[in-house]
Amino acid sequence: MNDADTKRSLILGQKYAFATASLLLGIACFINLLGLEKPILALIFGWLALRTRPEPKLVEHRTWAKVGVTLGTILLILVPIIVTLNFDRLREMVDALSKINGGR
Repeated sequence: MNDADTKRSLILGQKYAFATASLLLGIACFINLLGLEKPILALIFGWLALRTRPEPKLVEHRTWAKVGVTLGTILLILVPIIVTLNFDRLREMVDALSKINGGR
């Protein structure tokens, strides 16, 4: 295997890893709704997997990366909408949580 083939294989393997990470983070986004670090990372890894440069282009796990980006985007849109629509009840929730925690 020559040097160009080795570099191509390494880049393709890295893109497969990015696609897998994007899918897993996109699914994990819905475990903790206010943890916005996971959808942001899902978008970043999905974008890294789907970009065309450096060559070679991702072929096999493209759907995984697209699903991760889609799920991350949905959550990044959904959470601000839910918080905005329930902003008036936010103070009540904070008070209830402080009572559960012993008033601290």
